[in-house]
Amino acid sequence: MIDGYEVPDPNGTRESREQGWRIGFGLQFADGLTPSEYAYEVADRQINGRITYDQAARELNDYHAEHPDQHDHREADIVAQRISEILQNPGFAFAPDVLKSIHSRLFTDVLQDETGAIRNDWVGDWRVENLTKKEPVLNGDTVQYSNFLWIDETIDYDFRSEQARIGSYRRADRHKVADSVFRFLSGIWQIHPFREGNTRTTAVFGIIYLNFLGFKIDNKPFAENSQYFRDALVLANTSDPELQTDEPLQRFVQAALFDPTVQLRSLRERHGSPYETTDPADPANIAMESSGQGQAYTR
Repeated sequence: MIDGYEVPDPNGTRESREQGWRIGFGLQFADGLTPSEYAYEVADRQINGRITYDQAARELNDYHAEHPDQHDHREADIVAQRISEILQNPGFAFAPDVLKSIHSRLFTDVLQDETGAIRNDWVGDWRVENLTKKEPVLNGDTVQYSNFLWIDETIDYDFRSEQARIGSYRRADRHKVADSVFRFLSGIWQIHPFREGNTRTTAVFGIIYLNFLGFKIDNKPFAENSQYFRDALVLANTSDPELQTDEPLQRFVQAALFDPTVQLRSLRERHGSPYETTDPADPANIAMESSGQGQAYTR
């Protein structure tokens, strides 16, 4: 304690570390990435207090330097550790630069282009080219992301609009506040301000923001239903009137904030057979149960 101030432990508590790693690992699957078995071993030791986050980061970096054959797991491993560490910090400021800062902390020295070159010019700043992405939940169509020339203006507008609403949130119905916050987060995601990593950055920012607003978050939907979360954002923001719907995102809000019994079933089956079990194709649902990887999460 210094002059009455207390410095929080940057490594959090065992419970917060476990939740952080769950979310960190789970969010990788939203972008089709898979953590390595070694990352789960590192997480187990860090959760149980045998190593710090700094040591975990060094071990993961050293492992991937020594095992270039594991490059498919590198981004997932390193970003999962960084997400867990960021979520231990209770501080928050509501500003576009915080979004940039989170992106920078997650992806510095991680993002690579198709040649394998590290692209730090993609990190911590708005993209400088337009993007499309084929979405399975849209039958291969793409969401219309913001033109890169307008990102500054659209981000600033969305943040200013949300800032104006924050004062009224204290007196408003919590369900209405949650819906409003997720509409804001959905709008940020639709802008797609970064070249890569938009879903993970939006999710981390959203979790911290919701904590700041006093919500008690069930982290399970973020940890185990990241594919559903991304698909729900896609459906909320598609310009196709036959596919556009806010209902899946509203269900995610209910599951994360109000009713843990709400089932989040695969949205990729919505035009075919009846909904299957919760995100059946999402490896995040089985990764922590598999042999040799789930010990830290089931004790």
